[in-house]
Amino acid sequence: MAKAGVLYVGTDNGLYIFSDPGGTGRWRLLPDVALANEQIIGLVAADSQSLVVATKQAFQRSDDGGRQWQEADAEDRMLFNFLNSQRVPVATVQGMGVWRHSEPPLSDCSLLAVLSGKQEVLLAVTAEGKRMLRSDDGGKTWQDVSVTFQGRLSAFAPSSYHIDVVWAGTDTGQILRSDDRGRSWQHVGNVPHAVRCLAAVRVA
Repeated sequence: MAKAGVLYVGTDNGLYIFSDPGGTGRWRLLPDVALANEQIIGLVAADSQSLVVATKQAFQRSDDGGRQWQEADAEDRMLFNFLNSQRVPVATVQGMGVWRHSEPPLSDCSLLAVLSGKQEVLLAVTAEGKRMLRSDDGGKTWQDVSVTFQGRLSAFAPSSYHIDVVWAGTDTGQILRSDDRGRSWQHVGNVPHAVRCLAAVRVA
């Protein structure tokens, strides 16, 4: 049987959790919302139980899947250095960072994702969140990705458990997933607020 999965979704109003308990691809939104009324602007999940979030007011850590929270320490806070950078944010399997060069690979790029593997893949959001592009050659050439969504693309998260899987979210609360390194996408579910960050992990 495939391993169960958890998707953490940071929004403008709390942290939502999707679960795929049987590893069947049927992701379900759990009823409880963590950190209600908090705007989650950054999220890192080490595993299905341990996660750290950045809000407008504080950095908080949970070691029980988001049920209880405590103030994050200095080491945890360093995970969110990208929030203070002027460079384009980049989603990787380790969490969020910034683009390695001072200039983005596309002039109007607002968000990037790097998918590791034998052949690194770049995904980019342009046109103020309305367009997704994909590059197989480090950003030298780009192809438009055919993907249907409402609003604007606002978050990426390469999966930590499979190099072919990547997630995306929109400012209308849509959750999308690609199983082929960003070539095609499917709608997985919705949350009631704008998505700002994502993290996908397997249950140990």
